Amino acid sequence: MHRVLLTDGPTLTRDAYARIIEDSALLTVQAQIPDLTQALAQLPSLRPDILLIDALALAPSPQATTLPSLRRATAHTTLAVIGDTPAEEISSLLHVGVTGILNPHIEAAPFVAALALISQGGTVISSPSTTTRISATPPSPALDQLSTREREILALMAPQPEAETLAQLLGISPLTVKSHVNRMLRKLGASSRAHLVAIAYGSGLVSPGLPAGRTPAY
Repeated sequence: MHRVLLTDGPTLTRDAYARIIEDSALLTVQAQIPDLTQALAQLPSLRPDILLIDALALAPSPQATTLPSLRRATAHTTLAVIGDTPAEEISSLLHVGVTGILNPHIEAAPFVAALALISQGGTVISSPSTTTRISATPPSPALDQLSTREREILALMAPQPEAETLAQLLGISPLTVKSHVNRMLRKLGASSRAHLVAIAYGSGLVSPGLPAGRTPAY
């Protein structure tokens, strides 16, 4: 389980992020610290896997002060920012080592998958001001070993995780869906369905923010 430290932003918003994280199979909330300065000060002792920062925390502070603090923080954790981030600030954040810039309107499943990918060394940019871009490091498992049907099911698993729903969409039985999922688990070396969803996002088969029920062309 990857530990997430939440900081800054409205309390209700932070609590909503925390509930989504705790409901996932990949992440857990280590703590919530309302003030970014205090959160940064506690990083050496807490050492979370991800520090998730509300973008509101960056707006009032002069960049000359905030950016060096974030750069120093990367020695202790992986940094992600969620909120409305102006396009002109994205390159500066990436330059100091922020590897996640997330759209505040991202849905729950892509949110969890993006954080999981970030915690594993990937970079996710999903901001209203820029096109979604994902870079997985190390490279995600190759999907060419999957059949066409398995790739289709994998693409649908993120927005439609239930076997019964997938079966209805594809016109097959839930047992057939489960058989395909079990084969994908073996082929990709995945530990769970949640891990498969993370692979779907990390491979670029599905992008954070893709509307539910829509599959990408391949």
